[in-house]
This record gives sequence, structure tokens and C-alpha cells, in this order.
Amino acid sequence: MEKLFTKLKEEQYKVPFVSALVIGLITHMVMIVNKYPNIDSMTNFYFDQNMVTSGRWFLMIACGFSTFYDLNFVNGLLAIILISICAVYVTRFFDVKKKYSLILIPAVMATFPAVAATMSYMYTVDGYMLGLLLAILAAYVSRKYKFGFFAGMVLLAFSMGTYQAYVSVTILLCLFDIVFAVINNDDIFDVWNKGFKYLMMGIGGGTLYFGILKICLAVQHKELDTYQGINEMGKFNPAMIPERIAHMYTDFGAFIFKGRIFVNNIFTMVIMSIIVSSAIVAIFVLFAKNKAFKKWYNWFILLLCIGLMPFGTNIMLMMSSKVEYHLLMRMQWEVYIIAMVVIAERTLAAFETVKDKLNIAKTITVVLIAGLCYNFLLMDNIAYFNLQQQYEKTYAYCVRLLDRIENTDGYYQGIPICLVGEVSKTSYPKTELTADVTEKMRGTDGDFLLYRGEQYEEFMKNYLGATLNILTGDYVTDMYYSEEYAEMTSFPDKGSIKIVNGIMFIKLE
Repeated sequence: MEKLFTKLKEEQYKVPFVSALVIGLITHMVMIVNKYPNIDSMTNFYFDQNMVTSGRWFLMIACGFSTFYDLNFVNGLLAIILISICAVYVTRFFDVKKKYSLILIPAVMATFPAVAATMSYMYTVDGYMLGLLLAILAAYVSRKYKFGFFAGMVLLAFSMGTYQAYVSVTILLCLFDIVFAVINNDDIFDVWNKGFKYLMMGIGGGTLYFGILKICLAVQHKELDTYQGINEMGKFNPAMIPERIAHMYTDFGAFIFKGRIFVNNIFTMVIMSIIVSSAIVAIFVLFAKNKAFKKWYNWFILLLCIGLMPFGTNIMLMMSSKVEYHLLMRMQWEVYIIAMVVIAERTLAAFETVKDKLNIAKTITVVLIAGLCYNFLLMDNIAYFNLQQQYEKTYAYCVRLLDRIENTDGYYQGIPICLVGEVSKTSYPKTELTADVTEKMRGTDGDFLLYRGEQYEEFMKNYLGATLNILTGDYVTDMYYSEEYAEMTSFPDKGSIKIVNGIMFIKLE
């Protein structure tokens, strides 16, 4: 503890930690101190996080430090603290020195919309942020220590065992480190050594992850789930490789322009255009200033690493053809913004003799990145606003539905109930105000929190104190295709609820 506090007194540790902590609390406090569930929260008020069938064999332990209850304050606060530690190690990984960079990088990491999307799954956010930290530490120890890639293998395996998508964070950190080494015109053997260590860490970590996964599945007598094509992990069809690689690169471009994160209004469009174009120019300016362009292999390594970045960003698409890349799986995109801050710092440091123009460039850099982070903060809070609206509308809807259920002739406590369909869009037209912002923010989008019977049951039990006997499986399927269902009208019409053979059927849509 004494060593820890000594480190925290040093500016290079204290500034990023405190910055991420303060900015993180300002950005996400509304979510931490309020109970705004999302769709999946309905069935996860208490969940042991045993997700081995999804390949997340370490998630149970990662989430276990805060209990398996959906504790928004504890889980949220732990998540912010873990993000703050992540910020420290990212700034140490890139050897960031300037105070403005030590503040801007944590700001990006604390406000990035993927964090808000993950926060909406409050019951698991602390475990996921621990997985993110492990992914960053895997790259950090591999870079810092001579044989650190052995520890990096273990850290990467446990990160993937928490949430597989964070392997892309590790990959991008490693690729950018090699890019910066080439730009700096480091000795080719040093660059080769870095690449070798990172490659060994990645291969070893992935192998260890799959090995432990196989053991956990065998011990628990389970198989991988079909969700997101998880069961395809480790199964490669050579004929599918070209198609998957093409998908990785097209998705990369599509997310930049249509992902509603970097380009969602004229403000962000201008900022991103300036910082991206400036970063590209700065890379080649440093490349020339350090005389790295004189060596052909520097050109080859630089272009190779840049070309591999979309591949590393979307590596999960190579593992399965059924993966749907939603925002929770895109945390790695913040590394690009972080890298732009690092590039700006190194470019400004290379031209310190031109002080007047240097101060102007530094001010512009701070204003642009701070403006982007402010836009992220607004997006996060708009998403939380929609979660509150979802809860309020769902609560009102379920009060009406429960009242009709209990006042239906023949109802008694414990009667089997078959709920069929989602909330009727005809009877309840869409009222969401935030679609332009939240449409791509998985977990925070939508109008209501309900789309299957178990969610109605859990919502009414936990928020209305009513225990209903909701049926699932064949009853629902048989009713959906029955003639009686076709003749029923949708809730809240009078003909939307009827009791048939002792079972209450409710047609919602």
C-alpha cells in the first residue's frame, strides 16, 4: 500500500487516475445513483454470471467481487475505478508525459459511448471493466518486461475469459506501439523484438484461453451456445476466410461513417475530420523528421501495421460468421482517439523550438479532443435519459396490464398465463425521443423493456410485487399459431385476454 500511494503521488500516475475518476463520475453518476434497468436486466437481478457456454469462463469470478446482485452503485463505482486504473496503464504504455495528454486520454476512456452501453448492463459492468483492464495489462507487461509476454499470455487469456471482444484492445495497443517505434526510427531489431513478443503473447494467450475453456466445459458437462456464433470459435473453414476478411474491412468503414459514434452531427463531423487528417499528416511529418523514410523496411512495417488495424479491430468476425458487432464489442475504437492524442503530443514535442505556433497547436488539440469528449458525455447522458423513459413507460404499461389480468373473470393467484407477442406498436405507437443518438447504442435503445414472457414476469415481481405464473416454450408457440390467437385483438382491447382450458392467454401484439 505504501508503494501504491507513493506511485499515486507521482504526476504520471495521479493525473490520469484522478482525471478518469472525476470525469467518469461526472459522466455516469446519473446511472450509478439511479436504478435504470435495460432489457436484459429484467432477468438478471441476481445472476451468478456462469457464462461458460458463451466462452466467458472467468466472468463469474470477475463479477463475484461485488456479489451477484444488480447493485448499481457498487458495480458502477467499481467500474469507474477500474477505468481509472486502465487510464493509468494506457498512458504508461504510450509513455505519455504532458499533463494535457494525461487528462485528455482518461477523458476519452471515461466518456466513450461504449462505456455507457456497458453501464446499461449494470449487473455485469464491473466484471467487463476488469476484463478491459486485463487486456490493457497484457500489452503493458509484454512491452515493459523482457519476458513479460509470458505474463501477458495469462492476462490476455483471463481477459478473453471475461469478454472475448477486448482482445481487440490488446491488438490495437500493440499495433500502435510498433507504428510509433517505426516512426521514431527505432532499431529494426528492437521493432522486431516488440513484434515477436506481442505475437507470442497473442498466440499463447489465445491458446491458453481455449484450453481453459475446454476444461471448464468438460467439468460442467456443457457445450458452447449458438448465440453470436460462439460455438463456431476455433472452427475454421478455409473457404470462408476471404469472405470474413472482406466483412471485417467493410464493417470497419461502415462503423466510422454509419455507427453514429464518431459522425452523429455536424459538430463531431468537423472535429473528426480535423483530428484524423491532422494525425495522418503528423505521422508522415514525424516519419520524415526522424529520417525513418530512408529505410524501406520502415515503410513496409508502417503500412503493414496500418493495414492490419481494421483486421485487429474486428478480429471477432474472423472467429465466427454469425457475430453481430454491437457497441459493447467496440471498446477498442477508443484506442484510435487515444493514439491521436499521443501522436499530437509527440509531434508537438518534436517542434518545441517553434513556441508560438506550438502553443496554438496545443490549444487546438486540447479544444478538439475536449469537445469530442463533451459530445460523448452528452451521448451517454441522452442514453441514460432514454433508459429512464423506458422504465417509466414499462412501469405504466405493466400496471395497466396487471390490473386487467387481475380483473379478468376466472383469474386466481397462480393461474397459468401465456403472454404472446411484444408491446403492440399499433396500440402503443413509438414515443422514443432519442433514436438518432441511441439507435446504435446497444442496451440503451428502444421504447419498452419487454419482449418475452420471462421479462414481464420478472418486472412485475420486482417492481410491482406481483407474482405471476408465466408459461414458456410449447404453450407460447402453439398459441401463436392457433386460430384462437388470430381471432383475438391486441392489448389493451377487450378481446386481448381470454381463459381457455384453465390457461389465461394474453395477446400483446
